[in-house]
Amino acid sequence: MTKEIGEQIRHVQEIIQKLNIRQSNNNSELTNDYGYIKFGEDDIDIDTRLSQYIRLALQTNARTIVEFLKSGWRLPTPDLIISVTGGGKRCQMSTHLRRTFQRGLVVSAATTNAWLITAGTNTGVVKLVGEALNNYRYKNHKHGLNVPCIGIGSWKYTAGNKQLENLSIKSSMISNINVNKKSVLSIANRRLQTESVQSDVENPNFIHSYVVKQSEAKRCDLEPNHTHFLLFDGKLSNTDGLLLQRAKIEQYSRRINTNISTENALIPIVMILVEGGPFSVRTVCHALQSNTPLVVVKGSGRAADLVAELHNFFSEIEIDETQTKYQLSSSNKTKLDSILEQTRLNNNPWIDEVKDNLCHVLYKQKQLVVIFEFDNPRHGGNLEDAILEALLNATKFSGDNYDEQQCRMAELKLAMAWQKLDYTKKYILTDTSIAKLPEPDLCEALIDALRRGYIDFIELLIDYGASLKKLTLNDLEQLYSYSDIDSGLPLEDENEGKLSTRNDYYSCYFPDNPNLSRLASDKNLPLGQNATREFFLWAIFVDRFDLSTYLCSKTWNQFFSPLIAAQIYRQASSMALHSATRERYENNAVQFDKYATEIIDQCFLSDENFAVNLLKQSAIAFDNIDPLHVAEEASCQSFLASDCVQRYLDHKWYGHINYKRRAIHFRIMFCSLVFPLIPVFSIFLPYVRKRKQIIESITDDSIGWFKKMMYFYDAPIVRFCYNLIFFILYLALFSYVILIDYFPLNISHHKVIELKNLELPITEIILHICTWNLIIEEFRQISCNDFSGYIYDIWNLIDITAIILYLIAFATRFVMSETFFVISKIFLCLDLIVWFIRILHLFSAFERLGPKLVMIFNTMRDLFFFICFILVFLCGFSITSWSLITSASQINWIYDDDGQLLNVTVSVDRKSAWTWKLLRDIAHYGVWKVFGQVDPIVGTDSYSNMAFVLAIIFVAIANILLLNVLIALFNVTIQNVQEQSHNLWRYQRFSIVNEFSKKSPLPPPFSLIYHFFRFLRFLIVHIKLWKNRYQPIPSEITLDNVKIMNDNISQDFKINDMMRRESAIAEDYWRQIFKQNKSDRIEIALTNIEQKIDRFIPFRNENKHTIGVNDQSKQKLNVESDV
Repeated sequence: MTKEIGEQIRHVQEIIQKLNIRQSNNNSELTNDYGYIKFGEDDIDIDTRLSQYIRLALQTNARTIVEFLKSGWRLPTPDLIISVTGGGKRCQMSTHLRRTFQRGLVVSAATTNAWLITAGTNTGVVKLVGEALNNYRYKNHKHGLNVPCIGIGSWKYTAGNKQLENLSIKSSMISNINVNKKSVLSIANRRLQTESVQSDVENPNFIHSYVVKQSEAKRCDLEPNHTHFLLFDGKLSNTDGLLLQRAKIEQYSRRINTNISTENALIPIVMILVEGGPFSVRTVCHALQSNTPLVVVKGSGRAADLVAELHNFFSEIEIDETQTKYQLSSSNKTKLDSILEQTRLNNNPWIDEVKDNLCHVLYKQKQLVVIFEFDNPRHGGNLEDAILEALLNATKFSGDNYDEQQCRMAELKLAMAWQKLDYTKKYILTDTSIAKLPEPDLCEALIDALRRGYIDFIELLIDYGASLKKLTLNDLEQLYSYSDIDSGLPLEDENEGKLSTRNDYYSCYFPDNPNLSRLASDKNLPLGQNATREFFLWAIFVDRFDLSTYLCSKTWNQFFSPLIAAQIYRQASSMALHSATRERYENNAVQFDKYATEIIDQCFLSDENFAVNLLKQSAIAFDNIDPLHVAEEASCQSFLASDCVQRYLDHKWYGHINYKRRAIHFRIMFCSLVFPLIPVFSIFLPYVRKRKQIIESITDDSIGWFKKMMYFYDAPIVRFCYNLIFFILYLALFSYVILIDYFPLNISHHKVIELKNLELPITEIILHICTWNLIIEEFRQISCNDFSGYIYDIWNLIDITAIILYLIAFATRFVMSETFFVISKIFLCLDLIVWFIRILHLFSAFERLGPKLVMIFNTMRDLFFFICFILVFLCGFSITSWSLITSASQINWIYDDDGQLLNVTVSVDRKSAWTWKLLRDIAHYGVWKVFGQVDPIVGTDSYSNMAFVLAIIFVAIANILLLNVLIALFNVTIQNVQEQSHNLWRYQRFSIVNEFSKKSPLPPPFSLIYHFFRFLRFLIVHIKLWKNRYQPIPSEITLDNVKIMNDNISQDFKINDMMRRESAIAEDYWRQIFKQNKSDRIEIALTNIEQKIDRFIPFRNENKHTIGVNDQSKQKLNVESDV
């Protein structure tokens, strides 16, 4: 088969040779019968599932067999072993009980990484187990159900065993497997849940087609849904010998080397009894004597019901622990005989063979038996609850001398796997038992809870002493490795088929913050204060929203943590391929944005100055990242529109100007307008020294005149006023040049231009200087910002468009040619249009005008889709109508006096018929009819009449239907913007304040002087750095610096008082959020119950009316309805 199959076969052969596994008791040679089984006669395809098998001697040591399971078949280390026994030939259960058993068994096995061990035959309860695996194979797991199901049977009593013999196999043949590249076998997860595709194989003995068409006496065929088969051969291949071997295998399987530090730790095991006969009773007795807990499915019949009745009997009587054999009073003995006799009368004559041993075992080990009933409220119809109870009883009453703490840890893992929180609080994690659990075990349980994403268990473990700070980098990387390949957030450079690591996510989502991913070099050291941040980011990267929300409440820098989560989800949304995934990521980002907004608002309500100072400080727990920068990159509209951020923007917008004085906006504009360059009146404005003192009434007499002028120029609102004034003057100058003073170059020095020595007029020269000043300013913005973020802003795109149009006009301006002058004039006029549009950006600073810009842009989107629709109708109508109208003038039909056709002439030259004027005429004919302007059609021929009908239809569709649809779209868009106009303006205001706080304090074109001096300072600083770079540094200092740097990486960040205060305020907020979420879940559950009751009542009344009113039918109806 495939290369993987060949490698697996070679590996199995090596393990067989290493462990010296014989084929049978009578044969001293190594076994040759092993490989894969393909059930059925169908050809192998991609959906074919293969099972592995091996034939081996019954006397093979159980330890050797377990080692083969682990090393040869590479089965994963289980967290639980479930042994199922019961009816071998028939298993008659009710439909509801059978489905409950199958569902509970598969869920128990799939959620706990369990091994299932059965007899492997395709009859009775084993067949039910196989059907359960098949039915739930792709329902309970994303990539299919990979539960190892091991069948332990007899080679001699296996029907069709000749089909599994490798008669001609030799060692040399293994290397001669012809691999077909189209074949596929996935064993990457070491789960040996094999799949294959069709291929041509030279030696087909490794994959056996197994088909049993006719039943064979005293033989059973293999169940097709098992993953592995151990088929024992030998003289003692009877039921007792096989029973003993199976029991040994199960016990030795508990001792597989695990990650638990204690050497005596055993893997939990439980046996489930379903129906059954004497063989099942002997199996149960042997298991109980080995202190294996037992779950009995009552109601399944025969042996299971007998054990349930006897267990109930021995539970009601008093037991003398000193007695080696049970002794009953005469009344109890009579009752016991009655139970046994009742079982014997139900066609169970074998009861006499096993009753003594069974009664003796149940008498001594009744605490290890749990009875599972479908309709018993004790377990609520959940088989996993009964299994968990049996394991807990085994810990209490088994009497084994292995570590009790490790047993509790194993039970805790199972309880987490089945989400039994109440059971865990009541029996496992109690005030008395928690003191016995060491810290490493609690950390291990916490890792398991994080891996499963069970928030309630994480919170419970933290309350009982587990700490995220004690976890290590190894634990964190282990959690990353547990994630599915397709479950995490998308990456830019994603390797298909490989798990994404922590470094992959950090390099993708934090490329500008490499220090954020740096931790201590020793992976076994505790993460300390960085733990909550690391596990919070891990939960986001593996796309566990609820878990990341909970861990967000445990981090430092509480309002910043949701912002970083929103940024990650927004970036993931931009890289997602599917629309549903993008929408989910976007909703998660919006939710985290809401969390950040509400936390900072809570801090703002508590103390305004404290909240504003939080915004000014960088996030210490996240490598000193600026929170407002993250909020801007993540487009956190709700956060940037919060009251706290707006107060911060007030301080920044007005600088040191006291903005709480009356008519402050008019006074600032007056000072900027009257004396732009010598602001004498600016010294009369009210100022303050510190922004946090703005809310107080402080006189500004102590501030000097020069300082006031510096404060005036430093305020972003003043820079905004200067730029507004300049832009108005610039557009006026631009318009003047276009209308009056833009002519070809004055080569002949005519009187057209006032100065004969200049080829360009003064006004145009000033225009070019101002425009180049704008270009330099735009390049400065590009150099200071990330280019991808720069392009994202639509106003920057408008700037780039205006610059490109101007450069084309400027380049063609100096070419003396009529064509180039026309091009220059056209592009310069288009450039003026774009600059007029660009001034709309300044309206964003005003609350009434800002949201209107958003309305314009959103309605333009609707208009674009409308144009696409109207173009379809317009092209169809215009081309058709123009063709009909012009046909009469293009074709001349010549008839004689009798009406006979004499000739046809065409007045159009085909070579010159196609011109650009034709397209213009076609468009001109149809476009005005969109607006209802219909010109009369003069002709009366058939062409004209048909064109008239088409015109009526087109005007009706375009003018009545499509235009009204466009108006409706505009109405919806404007209404949506109007509802959130206040937040939109606040969000736009943040961008305006940031933009003008970085602009030159001098208005254009004088800002060129400011940029020149900044460039000089940049050169001087870099020259000094370049000189210091080549100065010799002592090696001792270098080594010390390296040591200090490494120490800083491993040390925790320092928690200040502001972080503690912020965390205390956020703690109350998160408590309310989680409480509200729980209330919402309860309300949803109650609503669902009410809906089910409402649907059930009419059905129940109808059945009462049709079935009757006798008691028996009523009881049957109620039972079926409840089920």
